[in-house]
Amino acid sequence: MRPVLPPFVKILPLVVVGVLLAGVAEGVPWWVTAIASAVCIVGSLLSGRTKAIAAAYAAFAIVFAAMSTTAMRTTPTDLPYDKPIIATATITSHPTLQGHRHRCEGRIEVEGKVRTVEINADTALHATLGSRVALRTVVRQWPEGSYGQLMLRRGVSGRCWVDNENDWALIGRAQTTPQIAFARAQAWLLGRFDRLGLDGDTAAVCKAMAFGHRGEMSRTLRTAYSRAGASHLLAISGLHVGIVAMLAWAFCALLPLAGRRGHIWRNVVCAVVMIVYALTTGASPSVVRATLMFCIAQLALAEGGGGRSAVNALCGALAVMLIANPNNLYDISFQLSAVAVAGILVGYGPLMERMRTRWRVANWVLGVVIVGLCSTLATLPLVANTFGVVSLVGVVLNPIVMLTANVIVLGSIVWVLLPVGALHGVVGAIVGGAAELQNRCVEVVAGWPWSAAQVEVPTWLTIGCYLLAAALLATLPTLKNDKRLWKNKR
Repeated sequence: MRPVLPPFVKILPLVVVGVLLAGVAEGVPWWVTAIASAVCIVGSLLSGRTKAIAAAYAAFAIVFAAMSTTAMRTTPTDLPYDKPIIATATITSHPTLQGHRHRCEGRIEVEGKVRTVEINADTALHATLGSRVALRTVVRQWPEGSYGQLMLRRGVSGRCWVDNENDWALIGRAQTTPQIAFARAQAWLLGRFDRLGLDGDTAAVCKAMAFGHRGEMSRTLRTAYSRAGASHLLAISGLHVGIVAMLAWAFCALLPLAGRRGHIWRNVVCAVVMIVYALTTGASPSVVRATLMFCIAQLALAEGGGGRSAVNALCGALAVMLIANPNNLYDISFQLSAVAVAGILVGYGPLMERMRTRWRVANWVLGVVIVGLCSTLATLPLVANTFGVVSLVGVVLNPIVMLTANVIVLGSIVWVLLPVGALHGVVGAIVGGAAELQNRCVEVVAGWPWSAAQVEVPTWLTIGCYLLAAALLATLPTLKNDKRLWKNKR
C-alpha cells in the first residue's frame, strides 16, 4: 500500500528544485518562467480528467513559479564601487556596537539608485534608527566567499565606512516605513525591559532571547554559546513563539464566551499577536517559520480541523517562505530552523509516548529535554558541514538550558507587558538568576577542551544523510500498514 503524502510535503521539494534551477539558469528573465508557469497552470486545468498529466503540469507550474520569484529577488550590484561618492542614506536597522563603530543597515541613494548597504559609522557620529544623513564614503563590494554570498542573498549590496565627522551630516528623520516602525517598537520594548535593572551579559542574553536584539552580547559569550552547541537559543524560534502563543491564549481565554464565534475571534487575535511579535523581533527566518506554522494551526482550529498534519504545516510554511524570498534556501538560520523543527516533529511523539510518567511536572521537564535532544541530533550534520565544529556536549547541555530558556523568555515578556514596580525584585531575581545560570553553564562547558571537535562533513554527505532520513520516514506508513495486514492474516 502506497503512503499518501500531505499536499505541502509534495509541493516543498518542487519549490526547492525551482530555486536551485534558477541559480543554474541565472540569465533567464523572470517573465519567461512566469509565462511558462501560467501555461502549465492552463495545461493542468485543461487536463483535469487525466490525473497524471494534470499533476505533471501542476508540478512544472510550481517549479517555474519558484524560478520566477528567485530571478526577481536577485540583489543588484550596480553601485559605483571603490570610488568616493556623496549620497543620502536612511538608517533602517538598530545600530550595534562593533569595536569603536556602530554597524547598521541603510537605504542609500546614489546616482538615481536606491540600494541597501551595510554602514559602519564611528560611535562619535551618533547613528540612530530612522535618521536620514548625507555622507561621503566609498562603497565596497562583498568579498568572495560564503559570508559575502550570504549578505547578498539577504539583500545587502555592499558595505561602507564613515569615520570622519566632516563626512557625516544629519539632515532629519525619514518618513516612517513599516520596517522602521517595527524596529522602533522593538526599541520601545527594550527600553521597558531596561527598567528591570539587569546589566552586562545577563541583560544581553535576555534581550536576544526574548526580543531578538543580539547587538549587546560580547564576542566572548557568543563564542561560548557556539562552542557549547547552544547558539540556537539566541535566535527567536519556535520556543519563543510558543511561549508568546501561550500568553496570547491565556489573555484571550474569555473570548469564547463572547457569542457563538468567540473561539474564532480568539484564534484571529492570537494569530495577529504572533505576526506582530515576529515583525517586532526582526522577522528572522526561524521566527517567520514558527509564526506561519502557528497561523496555519490557528486556521485549522478555527475550522475544527485540529488533527491536521504538523509536518504538512511545516512544509507549507517553508514553501511560502521560499516563494516569498527564495534566498532563504541558502540562509543557514533558515536551514537550521527547518531541520530542527522537522527533527522535533519526527522524534518527540515516539520518545514522549515511551517515557511519559504519571506526574505532570515531570512530563513537562521531560518534554523540554526531548525537544532539545531531537533538535540537536537533527541539526548535527548541517552544523558540522557549515561550521566544521561539532559540540560534543550539546546533546547533554541543550536539554538543561532549554529549561532556563523558558524562564528567561516568559519572565522577560511578562515584565515588559506588566512592569509593576512591586514585582521588580522578584522578576529581576528570577529572570536574572536564570540568565546568569544559563551563561555560567555555557561558559563552563565551553571551557572544557573536549567540549567540541573539528569535524568537516562534505556537502554531498550532508545532503545524503537528510535524503536518506526523508526516504526512511516516507516508508514508515507503508511498513506499519504491512505489519497490520500481516497480523490480520494470522
